[in-house]
Amino acid sequence: MTSIQTAQQPRPVAARVLVVDDEESIRDLCARVLSRAGYTVITAPSGEDAVALLTREAFALVISDIRMPGISGLEVLERAKATYPEIRVVLITGFGTPQMLTRAQQSGADRILTKPFNPMELLAAVREILPQDGR
Repeated sequence: MTSIQTAQQPRPVAARVLVVDDEESIRDLCARVLSRAGYTVITAPSGEDAVALLTREAFALVISDIRMPGISGLEVLERAKATYPEIRVVLITGFGTPQMLTRAQQSGADRILTKPFNPMELLAAVREILPQDGR
């Protein structure tokens, strides 16, 4: 009887996560870890592609490298927050200056991860940032 009740309960919709990094290996790692954890993941190889996706699709979370050619992760953060103030953002950096990190925090970054990072560290950050009912 319990299994019937469980089957009738609506399944929560997986939170949509946008992963942005010009390094394919980092994009793939993030996507693989988050997909296995039940998140719906869309990837973008550039800040330009991320901004375009953000104008067309809804996301609960953006995970973006800071340093990329063209539109940087900081610009992605600022544009995302300007349009969707409630969106959550995790920035990733291989090397960040104190000024860059301060700008990221002031612009609304929820978390900043330093490369190289452990995949479980990424997953823990995402689980902490997104509400449980969003998964």
